[in-house]
Amino acid sequence: MPTASIDQLATLLRYCEDFAKQMLGEAGEFHPFGAFLNGEGKVEALSAYLGGQPQEHELYSLLQGAVSSLAAQGKLKAYAIAANVNIPSQLEAAYPDGIRVHVESPGYSRMVYTPYQLLSYRPLRKFL
Repeated sequence: MPTASIDQLATLLRYCEDFAKQMLGEAGEFHPFGAFLNGEGKVEALSAYLGGQPQEHELYSLLQGAVSSLAAQGKLKAYAIAANVNIPSQLEAAYPDGIRVHVESPGYSRMVYTPYQLLSYRPLRKFL
């Protein structure tokens, strides 16, 4: 897997956070999804579908398998996978719910948590 720049990794992180926030605003939740930098350094979306009512960890595992396969084929420089999680209490986040984005490239691996609190009135969620 070729190396990605910090700016490219930040682009992946922003992409995932922005889409997660959009889904939270529209639906109040989201399923695991991801994005990766292709060989040309462009962001491509990555989603998982297993039909029916799969568990979140099954979708996450499917995404991990997909990026592993792409990496083995030399088709990606970096990837990010986002999940809707409970933030570990030792991180002392402002809210217990969070967007976790795992960003990885050769020599770099981070899990970034963004806490959130859903507003109960759905029309307001889209604006805030």
